[in-house]
Amino acid sequence: MKQYIDSAVEQFRTLLEEQIARQQRMEKESGATDFNSLEKIVIGICGGDGIGPIISKESERLLRFILKDEVANGRVELRNIEGLTIENRIEKNKAIPDDVLAEIKACNVILKGPTTTLKGGTLESANVA
Repeated sequence: MKQYIDSAVEQFRTLLEEQIARQQRMEKESGATDFNSLEKIVIGICGGDGIGPIISKESERLLRFILKDEVANGRVELRNIEGLTIENRIEKNKAIPDDVLAEIKACNVILKGPTTTLKGGTLESANVA
């Protein structure tokens, strides 16, 4: 039993070390955003498809409750972003259509609902993109 616990602890240690190193690398490479220094934080909400819009709607409701003071005083803006549906992605033949990507990039943070990934298709997963 001890060997299983030791093995699990070692695997967890490796995972944590990799993630900490990844975070440090990303901070150096991209210049992490200091959210305290921003005048306004824009949170984009992409509903996705399938059950995604239902999950996103309830998540947005929770965010609005938790951040009600920040939203009321204009410090936080919640912005709905349409178009990350499988239908739109297939129509435009893009994992993330250009217009949707531009809206996403205009936000500081994204809350993304689940999106469908076609099996056996040539369209890349929105998650991977």
